[in-house]
Amino acid sequence: MPQEMPKVLLIESEYRLRLRYKSLFKKAGFELAGEAVDLSSADGLAKECRPGVVLLHLRGEPADTARLAKLAGRFPVLVLGTATPGLAALGVYGCLPEGAEDGEILTSLAIAAARWQEAKSLRQEAEELRDLLALRKILDQAKGILMKKHHMSEQEAHRRIQRYAMYKRLTVKSVAEAIIKATGGKV
Repeated sequence: MPQEMPKVLLIESEYRLRLRYKSLFKKAGFELAGEAVDLSSADGLAKECRPGVVLLHLRGEPADTARLAKLAGRFPVLVLGTATPGLAALGVYGCLPEGAEDGEILTSLAIAAARWQEAKSLRQEAEELRDLLALRKILDQAKGILMKKHHMSEQEAHRRIQRYAMYKRLTVKSVAEAIIKATGGKV
């Protein structure tokens, strides 16, 4: 199954290079999400067009590191040009030297976008697992309270919480939290 190419936000100050990159993207099947001449104009544009990857042509040290870090926190940024030691700390996904071949640029853009999506999926999965662990802790605490107070087994306490949640059309978590709060415990 062919992979869909990411939308690219191009940040390039030179007009003739913007034209060159736009032509390159079109030939390769990349969609141009937008183009900007600098980081300050790219910030608002990125929010609006939601690119899959950002190509930033840097000539020397980035002038606005805070804005670059913010952009790199929201989208995968591939820097073309001068590599500086601080780029990794800003969250940049990759760096290619000035004069990189077209194929290298396109491949690096596709790889950066793919790795970003993988990382995004992993972050979402980690968040879901944290929520599940928090629910498990709350549920175990509530079951412990019911087991101690009503002399029932763990399975019976769990079933009672589930049944009450279904009867009242509540989540198991909210019922468990209510049990804990009703007995003076902290959730």
